[in-house]
Amino acid sequence: MNNCGLVFLIASTIAGIYIGILTQRPVSTLCDSRKCPFCYGTDLCRDVEDERISLRYRSFSDLFYNLFSVKNVYFGEYDGVRVVLKKLGHQDELDRIERTTAVSEDIVLRSMDSAGVNSLKTCDREVGVSFLTSARRRFDLEQIWTILQVNPEPLMLHILENGSWPVPHLYGACGFVIAEQYCGLSLNHFESSPWHERAFLALQLLEAAVAFTHKHNDFRVYLTDISPDNIAVDDDFNLYFIDLENVILKQKLAGYNKTVHYSEYFAEEDFVYDEAQVCRGSVSDHNVYAVCRLLLSRRAPWPMMANGLLHSPPPWVTANHDELFRLVEECVDSKEKLSRFYIAERLMELLKQVNQ
Repeated sequence: MNNCGLVFLIASTIAGIYIGILTQRPVSTLCDSRKCPFCYGTDLCRDVEDERISLRYRSFSDLFYNLFSVKNVYFGEYDGVRVVLKKLGHQDELDRIERTTAVSEDIVLRSMDSAGVNSLKTCDREVGVSFLTSARRRFDLEQIWTILQVNPEPLMLHILENGSWPVPHLYGACGFVIAEQYCGLSLNHFESSPWHERAFLALQLLEAAVAFTHKHNDFRVYLTDISPDNIAVDDDFNLYFIDLENVILKQKLAGYNKTVHYSEYFAEEDFVYDEAQVCRGSVSDHNVYAVCRLLLSRRAPWPMMANGLLHSPPPWVTANHDELFRLVEECVDSKEKLSRFYIAERLMELLKQVNQ
């Protein structure tokens, strides 16, 4: 960075901090906790009132997000630890919830039905019952219904809170604001990083795709909005899926005869999937296909990862690991002739080799 750029960076940071001090507001003004129990939760309200949670104004980007509330996302601190505060809804959605008088388990279950309008889809009622049972260990029924109407991310973070999942930690909620772990910059910022770093991220993407499909004790979690904007990377190059709004949940049944759903590639379409087909199989390769198609393949459609995350490999990789790039494209095209789960396992082996 030249001297002019450094001066501008310092000046903008100082300006952001100064303006932030003049304009900062308490987090409580975002929460609207008076609408509870039809809210996301109240477990953080005492900490909000005690100002242990505050908006962060340490850079110009913090200032921009916190003043203009891009996507209702704010940067804050919780006892000095950086967090992301999400309001998760537009005002018209919150106003509609305010008119709610009562809910029942049946109403909540029907709201998760795949025929509904919510972004969390359960493949059948049995999945919904199991999901609701798990969610009620942390949330009240009114809170669950409210979250489902706006954005199911807090419920998904709860379901995935045990087992080292590549998702943010959910600290809790107050009113219509949740606080979750800050996980770093979006994957887009690493498009031009050194190749070995991008190869390490590619390995984690495939590991996550397989884990969401197979790892949970009760559910298969199919992510239907995988994109670089919805994935973050921290300072240690750990990768996180930071937007869990759009999900299909399938019951994971022990000893069940596995009928595999193979995602179909259409060259003329950027990315399509059939929700009913994903649900019909006992297991689907949807997650692996999505990662290969949207993030790793050199044919990744705009505005995904241009030319794929593994673009521009160094000569020694090209000369010695031709199979790696061939299998990435096979992962996109394949349908049954070579299982995408097998391809994913082989790709992970190769990526581990090049990262050694």
